[in-house]
Amino acid sequence: MRAGLAAWVVLAAAHAAAADPVELPEPVIPRVLTAPTAWLPPAEAWVATLGIDHRGDGSAIIGYGLGGLAEIELGADSDIRACSVCTVRPAPVWLARAAFRIGARQDAWFTGMPAVVLGVRTAFAGHGLAAQHIEATDAYAVASRDLGVAQLHAGLAALSAGIAGHRAAARLRPLAGLELHPPMYPRSSLIGDIAWQPELDTVRGPELRWLLGVGVRYQAFSWASIELAVRARQGDDLGGSTVLVRVNAATRP
Repeated sequence: MRAGLAAWVVLAAAHAAAADPVELPEPVIPRVLTAPTAWLPPAEAWVATLGIDHRGDGSAIIGYGLGGLAEIELGADSDIRACSVCTVRPAPVWLARAAFRIGARQDAWFTGMPAVVLGVRTAFAGHGLAAQHIEATDAYAVASRDLGVAQLHAGLAALSAGIAGHRAAARLRPLAGLELHPPMYPRSSLIGDIAWQPELDTVRGPELRWLLGVGVRYQAFSWASIELAVRARQGDDLGGSTVLVRVNAATRP
């Protein structure tokens, strides 16, 4: 399943690249590392993300801009953890997810206004322990502002998840992200964020764990960037941290 998803995203990105990618005037990456941003792609633009960590887990996501006001996403990731008896480290679960985001661009309604987005995402298929009827849905509101040397992101997420008949009601958690662009290194950015993901126990039910990430992003081309980051999860020791490599590409027909 992992190989198929990766191949699907790579082929989609290659098809979009054939449409003569151009430098986009505004940021379009829909997430810092885990936390979502309020950036929306232009109309008819494709945004693809492909990532993998040193344990073989990662993400493969592709999005499409709708009129510059909304975006649809389809892909898979292994951010959620699950276990039957959580006396050992929970295992990553690959889940296919679909998402829809709608919002307004920076300064759209008044000068100084941040970009704002409302988004919802739900899992519709899975692999491994996901066969035990995993449910995962989240909705969020995020505001982002480009200040030149820095981009700030802040918001609130409502997450609901369940496994094997144990389902928790939606719980609110804060989201935050920061991107710093040192003037002396115009192609490089320092990035960091905090977000939340469910940890699913078939006996006790779901619990929410924070996920903290920090790393660097290098703008290799006007339409593509590569990231190297470390992510740590609540409850894990230092050895549980993961090293992540991720590629983002954005094109416009």
